[in-house]
Amino acid sequence: MAKRDKKPPLQPFPNDPGAALFLELMMQMLAFFILLTSYAVIVDDKRLAAIGSLAGTFNTLPRGANLTQGNGPSMPTRDLVEGSTAPKRTAKELTSIAKALGMQGAVTILPLDKRQVRIRFPAQIAFRPGQVELSGKALKLMDKLAVTFSKPDVIEVSIDGFSDNKPMHNSIYPSNWELSAARAMSVFHALAERGVAKSRMIAGGMGGNHPLKGQPELDRRVEITLKFRPVTSKESDDGPVINQYKKVLIKPVKF
Repeated sequence: MAKRDKKPPLQPFPNDPGAALFLELMMQMLAFFILLTSYAVIVDDKRLAAIGSLAGTFNTLPRGANLTQGNGPSMPTRDLVEGSTAPKRTAKELTSIAKALGMQGAVTILPLDKRQVRIRFPAQIAFRPGQVELSGKALKLMDKLAVTFSKPDVIEVSIDGFSDNKPMHNSIYPSNWELSAARAMSVFHALAERGVAKSRMIAGGMGGNHPLKGQPELDRRVEITLKFRPVTSKESDDGPVINQYKKVLIKPVKF
């Protein structure tokens, strides 16, 4: 009986080298488009977390290094200096700014929790009575603040204008609420002109219903609250926040 010819083993790729190369190229392109599709539907925070995970795996920096000093997104999930967080660094930076401008007695920096820092200054140093145009001294402060607010660690800038409860005698602004809202928008536009993204800023008028106990000189004031991107999963939950207000948000308008 004649022996049957053995079938040749299956080849993993076509015998034609060109066809094999084409097949491999198509597989890589398919994987690339799948990656693009997945990347497009990931929300911003998760996208940055994914980038940080990849950077932590493949970068050549020492373990624990952080790129938060640059203009791009923060890559790894730890800070270069143990125990140093973006809110702490920012609070120190803002304190130095106020001191350099000779405003350390007027500008107050209030760390609220692990993710928020508040800057408070009286309206007297920024506006003339009943007016909304920022003074030259306040514009110099805006120059410095805009640099800090534009850093990738900051994900939200909430600007609140406050007034006292004395009746208004101004035909332009019928009440203290309108005046406080217009002042908040003046700060909003000043920061936007200096490069702070409008998409990360919120402006609100608080009127005269939120006086500070024992500090009547600060009833007319501006408060800017910075919210920072969480660095670790433990910091993703908001902790207790002091001095929170019921806020009415307003849309950006041009004067």
